[in-house]
Amino acid sequence: MIVFVDSSAFKANYDLTDDYHQRAAELMQKVAARKSDVTYFLTTDYVLDEALTLTRFASSHDKAVELADGARNSKFLQIVYSDENLFTEALKMFRNHSDKEWSFTDCVSFVTMKKHIVKTAFTFNAHFKQAGFAVIP
Repeated sequence: MIVFVDSSAFKANYDLTDDYHQRAAELMQKVAARKSDVTYFLTTDYVLDEALTLTRFASSHDKAVELADGARNSKFLQIVYSDENLFTEALKMFRNHSDKEWSFTDCVSFVTMKKHIVKTAFTFNAHFKQAGFAVIP
């Protein structure tokens, strides 16, 4: 199973003081040990941007760099880099859902998940459920 990783999950995994740290770390350990249905993760450069910034200010610069290096070197993570088409589709979604409190990064994530036929997100952000995706842990 391919799972999309959101910034809230990245931050929780790297920030020891995060309320969800234990849950995030346990899932990551299971995936690394191949004791999970997750075969690999998918994310975007927008999510990594957000996760690095959140981790930097909640934890430390060193933890944010560790997150960046871990993401770029991971055997279990594919990073989708944004282009004009992705930006345009995300902006369309953002514009059409003014009734939701979705961030633009959320919309980039949702469009990416739909494009790559990913139905589940590793997140602690309720917006993914609101957009119709399953969430773990």
